[in-house]
Amino acid sequence: MASTMMACEKQVMEQETAYFQALAAAKSFAVKGDQLTLNDAGGKALATYKVQSQSLDGTSWQVISYNNGNQAVTSALAGTELTAIFGTDGNLSGSSGCNTYVGSYKVDGDMITIGPLASTKKFCNDPAGVMDQESQFLAALQSAAAYKMEGNRLELRTQDGALAADLQRK
Repeated sequence: MASTMMACEKQVMEQETAYFQALAAAKSFAVKGDQLTLNDAGGKALATYKVQSQSLDGTSWQVISYNNGNQAVTSALAGTELTAIFGTDGNLSGSSGCNTYVGSYKVDGDMITIGPLASTKKFCNDPAGVMDQESQFLAALQSAAAYKMEGNRLELRTQDGALAADLQRK
């Protein structure tokens, strides 16, 4: 087994060693429902894993980057926060940097439809460019046609596969 050679606190290093030893000792596995269990030669459980939900329902995200509509992916302006909150009722809401927005979303497999979105109408001039960011971000969200979740990351992609937005779980 290979790993990085990064030194961490003693407790973390001990945990890593124990984990690698458990993986090396695994001789069988069992899948029951949404759980995977690795067992030693005697059938004793060494490690148990639970499937993470791939549902957007009830999740909150902070935007790392978004497509600005000018064939470029950009980060949020310093001093602003772009968020997306996927409700359990098919409603989407969040902050677009200056205003808040609401709308709907619908998922079918790995396909997603977002919008139409409506936002409050407050004007902000600080930081410079925040209003442009807001309109670009809302357009990027509404351009999403597919999504992929991996761990704490969510990627929204357009119909042609371009990145619409990259988000991190809050």
